[in-house]
Amino acid sequence: MIRSFRSLAAICAMAVLSAASTGCDRSETQNSNDSSTGAISSGISSAEEVNYETEKPTISNDEVLSETATCTISFSDGEITVSGSGATASDDTVTINNEGVFTLSGASENAKVLIEAGKDDKVTLILDGLSLSCKNGAAIDCEEAGELIICTAKDSENSVSDSDNYTFAADETEPDAAIFCRSDLTLSGGGELAVKGNYNDAIKCKDNLQIIGGSYDVTSVSDGITGKDSLKIFDGSITVNAGKDGIKSSQDNDPSLGTVTINGGDITINSEHDGIQAETKLSVFGGNIKIVSGGDAAYEEIAPDNGQGPGGRPFGGDWGMRGGSQNTTSQNTATTETSQSLKGLKAGGDIMICNKDTVVDITSADDAIHSNANINISGGQITLSSCDDAVHADEILTIENGTINVTKSYEGLEGKSISIGGGTIDIIAADDGMNAAGGDNGSYYGFENDSEEYYISISGGDITVNADGDGIDSNGSVAMSGGRVVVYGPTNSGNGALDYGKSFAVSGGELTALGASGMAQAPSTLSQPCISITSNVSAGSKIEVKSDDGTVVMSTTTPKNCQSLIFSSFNFKEGSTYNVYVDDKSISTVTAQNGVTGNGGMGGNPGGFGGNPGGRGENPGGMGGNPGGGRGAMSI
Repeated sequence: MIRSFRSLAAICAMAVLSAASTGCDRSETQNSNDSSTGAISSGISSAEEVNYETEKPTISNDEVLSETATCTISFSDGEITVSGSGATASDDTVTINNEGVFTLSGASENAKVLIEAGKDDKVTLILDGLSLSCKNGAAIDCEEAGELIICTAKDSENSVSDSDNYTFAADETEPDAAIFCRSDLTLSGGGELAVKGNYNDAIKCKDNLQIIGGSYDVTSVSDGITGKDSLKIFDGSITVNAGKDGIKSSQDNDPSLGTVTINGGDITINSEHDGIQAETKLSVFGGNIKIVSGGDAAYEEIAPDNGQGPGGRPFGGDWGMRGGSQNTTSQNTATTETSQSLKGLKAGGDIMICNKDTVVDITSADDAIHSNANINISGGQITLSSCDDAVHADEILTIENGTINVTKSYEGLEGKSISIGGGTIDIIAADDGMNAAGGDNGSYYGFENDSEEYYISISGGDITVNADGDGIDSNGSVAMSGGRVVVYGPTNSGNGALDYGKSFAVSGGELTALGASGMAQAPSTLSQPCISITSNVSAGSKIEVKSDDGTVVMSTTTPKNCQSLIFSSFNFKEGSTYNVYVDDKSISTVTAQNGVTGNGGMGGNPGGFGGNPGGRGENPGGMGGNPGGGRGAMSI
């Protein structure tokens, strides 16, 4: 049954997200008709409540660069020279056993630095023209120290690499990276460092890793940069080419650990698996991030939906990466999957992206942004191209501000529920543009149909959806109280520009929904007029809604053929007459009423696959005095 007006009005009243600003940008002006109050609980602390400026490195880059060496170490093939205290050389190994500042220079094709200092000792390595390779193990191996700092001297060029063959003691599997550290690790400097992991990872820290400056070119056969307990990036230029994950934090024994925080820097990642992966929380408070995840599969075309299912696959079972070449199945952790994960930004916990200066550009074979919990986006310039979902939250997806441009996706935005309070959003999708309760990791059968938990709430923002499946699809309800929404929906009769299981309430904003007429639905409960008509309109046509005096109230140019034309605006006045024009030719004249008017009728709730399993033609009447019998009322 269609939900009562009272409960729908309550949803609309909740649809505005908190606008209090403390840490992240909220400068975007929302639609002037947004008059609702209240807030929806997103399950994640609002980005406005997080002062990301309090995230500071434990030491500044300038402090490290100004440190004076207590020992100098020079490498050449077959010889290592040590001058100063705290280090000794034997054969091809330098052992550092005390705290201090050590300058490393020279070149060797087979040598290593072994750090075995005290558990509270701070060891600083200044790399000044160092080229170091190790033929049997890690080139820099910190087995014990309170903290290790690796700093590149100003304007210096340095390189560190291991071999593809390691020899381990019995029952040992580590160290297994070109740079390996069991203590906290800080990367800093004013020069360049190239790190090549030929055996496994390139840079691996078993504790907390922070990057505060310097330029890094990282290549690995496995993961690029790992900080097990946490990984924080504050500054620097980082390029990663990884055979597996690009940047990650993998601690899964403590919910407060396994985090990735990005507060700045220029980061470029090309990874065969995930780009940036956090076992728990992933926070992006700044920086310029560019990711290609999944290798060549990230550029594959998405097979069109032919009415059977994603990529032409028949319904039933898990088809994982729809339109891609590998299947993935999420099991509520960030790393337990039946096959490789090929996502851009990925977290087992919450994902937060804020700050208007943040730039994120992702091309991915699987979800571009994926959380097994909640996602909150409140700022940034975000461009996404995905062979699966552009943004997927297993729980609640909240968008409060920023610019999101989805250039390719199977489904654009997906979550158990979706709340949009602001921002500019442009979506191109081979299937649904927005999907509430689409299922865990995109599975159509992951969630119960028609649950009270599943909703799409729009209280602000400028949203454009171009979808070959349903434009806006909710297994439960949709509530719109503000903003501007334009949907260019499907051309096939198996989908609709709007598709909802329970109700679609409109109490503000501007809505344009164009698509095929076979499964078309108009909003079900309105406190402002809605016009719904049917007419064959060709792609490229200019569509306008004008008042009696010729004033253009709503206007758009459709990029594809459509038959169902739905318009609702806070500017519509009850009792006034409006004319719908296509390429300056009038196709319909409608007197606005409190509800849906026009020859398109209400459309009822007949169901279809988008989460509405039954034949909902039992809703006989159209809202607002629209007679019609369900979707059968549509006539051309």
